[in-house]
Amino acid sequence: MVAAAHEHGRIALDFEFLWERSYAPMACLAQVAIDGRVHLIDPIEGAPLGPIAALVADPAVDVVMHAPSSDLTLLGMQFGTRPASVLDVQLAAGFVGIGSGQGLGVLLERGLKVKLDKGEQYTDWSRRPLSDRQLSYAAADVAHLVELADEFLARAGRLGRTAWISEEMARRYGPASRWVPDPDEVWRRVKGQGKLSPADRAVLRALAGWREREAVRRDRPTAWIVPDRTLLEIARRRPKSANQLAGERGLPERMRASDLEGLLKAITSGAEADPIHLPPAPGPELQARMDTLGPLGQILVTARAAEADLAPSLVATRDEIETYLWGRIGAREVVDSPLAIGWRYEIAGKPLTDLAEGRIALAPAATRPFLHEIPRTPNN
Repeated sequence: MVAAAHEHGRIALDFEFLWERSYAPMACLAQVAIDGRVHLIDPIEGAPLGPIAALVADPAVDVVMHAPSSDLTLLGMQFGTRPASVLDVQLAAGFVGIGSGQGLGVLLERGLKVKLDKGEQYTDWSRRPLSDRQLSYAAADVAHLVELADEFLARAGRLGRTAWISEEMARRYGPASRWVPDPDEVWRRVKGQGKLSPADRAVLRALAGWREREAVRRDRPTAWIVPDRTLLEIARRRPKSANQLAGERGLPERMRASDLEGLLKAITSGAEADPIHLPPAPGPELQARMDTLGPLGQILVTARAAEADLAPSLVATRDEIETYLWGRIGAREVVDSPLAIGWRYEIAGKPLTDLAEGRIALAPAATRPFLHEIPRTPNN
């Protein structure tokens, strides 16, 4: 199979996995299609997945996938894989007027008029033996992916958007993409950390890093080690002994002495580290301005995307729009915003700048995209 992949230079790939009780996705089956032939590789029965990971990391092999983030996380966590040349058909569909976030069945029907049987979608892929129905379902997930990619690329070519797709694939799935969390940065994902003091935030960083490394070592979800809310309270209160720590609400009932020791060491380490300061909050005048400008910016981007027959989420997320606008009104520094370069700047970045600086006004319209951009000078 690997020899055939190198010979043809193009494969379709999908994984069936479980991810409810582990830190990393548990691979249960890999499906690979090469030149019309489907291969089913069974790691539970002992087949190695390292050669597939190597194919994904090989720039000489184009890999066609559907919504591959979880699959690439699996390969990244198990093999340290950084994808080299991935084409996501779900993402590509957003550039050719089909919309974003569509399931494979919808894309196959709208792209190739192929109907997919999704009857085994919620099955336990770790159980053996697999039924003929399960095997057929798994094979169908990759059987038409290459043909579907070709169809979307042909449509993109007619629209002059082939380069846009290539740019987006490189941005999301290129060699610089990261699929394994950095233990020293996971604190940023803890909901509520923005309300901590700078000193407490440094403690949270150490605690979250300890939790992440423990989750990796045990291969268990991080919330099973210590829930986010408990981690926040420990960072605030900073218990000084194992007895005090064991009394914290939300900790597992029979926490091992080594875990309590690890948490106490993290508290001490974080308390000795430099405080983590977040950017200062904007003043009330700027915040009031953004309360109006932010929703208007989202409406503008949605209308611009509709006019270009693009999925709005492909152009910019809500956070990207608001971050870009904060920079345009001078309240925050914007670093490497995707709205500042390329086709995104032309479709969204430039009109958002004009909106923020008062060069356009918006009014509803009766025809698509249902929004008028009215040129104006800042003083009229």
